Amino acid sequence: MLSQEQNELMCRVGPGTPMGDAFRRFWIPICQTSDVPTPDCNPFPIEILGQKLVVFRNTDGDLGVLDQFCPHRRASLAIGRCEGNGIRCLYHGWKFAVDGTVMETPNVNDPDFKNRFKAEAYPVREAGGLVWSYLGPRLLQPDFPHFPWFDAADSNRLNVYALNHCNYVQALEALVDSSHLNILHADGLVASGQLQNLNFAAAAEMTFDAAPTIEVDDTDFGFHYAAIRGGNDQDGNGAQHVRITAFSNPCFIANPNEDLWMCIVPINDEKCIHFHVWWHAERPMGEEPLRSRMLTHVGLDDDALRAYNMTYDTFDDPGRPSLRNRFKQDRDKIRNGSFSGFHSFTQEDSAVNISPGPIKDRSKEILAPVDMAVSRLYRSLISAANAVQQEQEPIGVHADQMKIFGRNATIPHDEDWRSLVPSHQITRRYRPVRLGRGVEDHSHDH
Repeated sequence: MLSQEQNELMCRVGPGTPMGDAFRRFWIPICQTSDVPTPDCNPFPIEILGQKLVVFRNTDGDLGVLDQFCPHRRASLAIGRCEGNGIRCLYHGWKFAVDGTVMETPNVNDPDFKNRFKAEAYPVREAGGLVWSYLGPRLLQPDFPHFPWFDAADSNRLNVYALNHCNYVQALEALVDSSHLNILHADGLVASGQLQNLNFAAAAEMTFDAAPTIEVDDTDFGFHYAAIRGGNDQDGNGAQHVRITAFSNPCFIANPNEDLWMCIVPINDEKCIHFHVWWHAERPMGEEPLRSRMLTHVGLDDDALRAYNMTYDTFDDPGRPSLRNRFKQDRDKIRNGSFSGFHSFTQEDSAVNISPGPIKDRSKEILAPVDMAVSRLYRSLISAANAVQQEQEPIGVHADQMKIFGRNATIPHDEDWRSLVPSHQITRRYRPVRLGRGVEDHSHDH
């Protein structure tokens, strides 16, 4: 369990907070290319890490990320005009380039006035179907990372995101919790076996053991962990099914299904964005029919997202999921055989993540041995926040993302699962120890 002080340190991400400063040392995705698809399209307003921004694409197709509010009188640029390689504020016509340069100030006669300042602009890149930005100190800006799925053709990559009314850690910790797969997602896992020729089907093939053995190692990018099921025949020599998840600071997940990358980006302290990227060298994941089959199965199709208020235009509707409507749970489905009563994986995760409240009180958690990776996530995030407080660099800022993978495999009981991820540089190994009400990590150097 964490103290209230530790929980606050980990969860608060606004400007000037230690965890917020840690996030700002990394390039992070802020929206999808599809949100700003064409030159001079509508500007796209967003909030990231408690900062309100606007993303726009100029006439030449270049992207800009600016403070959402005009530096003149703070009118929102989200309602501005995109024209002539800039974005123009409607209030007094001031116009800004993608780098914040002031192009025009039509209500000021002095021609030199516009050269005295710039709008607040942030570095931006476009890769893998996502728009990325760096919101931290310019002198500490790292090189832009390269992920394996950047190299996939658009036809072989599938990008989608969902919004959640909860702190980012609540969504992130579900991604390093293998044991809930067998329970919360029991309905969907059975159906996953029908997804032939898709890696998601691998999850359905795992031994249905709700209490896997969890082994965790710190790495030079964050940590990885293995959820080990099986290996329990009469002689204790059976093959074991291993699912390896890699967490890379500050919020990146390489899923064991091997074709899925996920990322949880805080909107603010109480809301977050869950980015998903599927990709494959040969399978056209971004084209029909695979695209719809995958999205519909996991509840990320547009109809399901809108029904559960997980899109920007439905996110704050009065009837959104809440405790009063049981997060739009269907109790009749439960009575008719469904385990959860929710639409699919995405809605199941969202409901349990939102249900503790906007920021969960972790001082009252009772962690179990299967929560070892969750515990390690907490410590990794707190370490990142502590690092920036001490004017040090968080682990993973310069990680080689091309070497970070998730894996799943069935291996002999005496084979070390770490052989499946030889590119991961291990810095410390951990073992779980029961201590009263919870589980504490004890470690030894690798």
